[in-house]
Amino acid sequence: MNIALLGGTGRTGRLILDLALERGHTVQVLARSPEKLNKRSPALMVVQGEITDNTAMSQVLTGTEVVISALGPVKGGSKTVMTDAATQLLDLMPRAGVRRLITLTGAGVPHPGDQPKLIDNVFRTLLKVMQADVLRDSVAHADLIRASTLDWTIVRAPMLQDGPITPIKSGPVGHTGPRVTRASVAAFMLDAAEASTSIRQAPAVSN
Repeated sequence: MNIALLGGTGRTGRLILDLALERGHTVQVLARSPEKLNKRSPALMVVQGEITDNTAMSQVLTGTEVVISALGPVKGGSKTVMTDAATQLLDLMPRAGVRRLITLTGAGVPHPGDQPKLIDNVFRTLLKVMQADVLRDSVAHADLIRASTLDWTIVRAPMLQDGPITPIKSGPVGHTGPRVTRASVAAFMLDAAEASTSIRQAPAVSN
């Protein structure tokens, strides 16, 4: 499978990249700072650029079958990075003939069918108070994608931790736990790409 990867220099994105290459896929990564990827492989192409750069985005999408996005806010970065990415992808993916999109966001992003428990509501309230910009951007990005005609999957993760791939529990918020390893999320997203599962769904995931 030919994969376009956004956020490939981040902590979760690097794991997605490593696992995709291990599984024999080819990966085209958009990276603002390619030097952060200390990896050489004939199956890897790195395109330097920002998500707002139409030329770079079009190049990374060319010839791919699925887009996997592990983008997220970074300290000092844009407060609309995820919304900007969604806007670009919804415009450029149809032009490139790519329909499948798997994107990562936080479990604080609501979705129809959620049954949040008290702890879920507490975490969401804390996000609204302490990271209002992040939550606003994440929700807007999800709203744009859900309204599209793409074959999308929005993976909603709670607190991300380091650790190995372990079994995933997925479902609506309220039926999953408060933590998940980055490696498990990477595997879940790749599994969804390979098996074409969870299309037009927004599963929350946890270990």
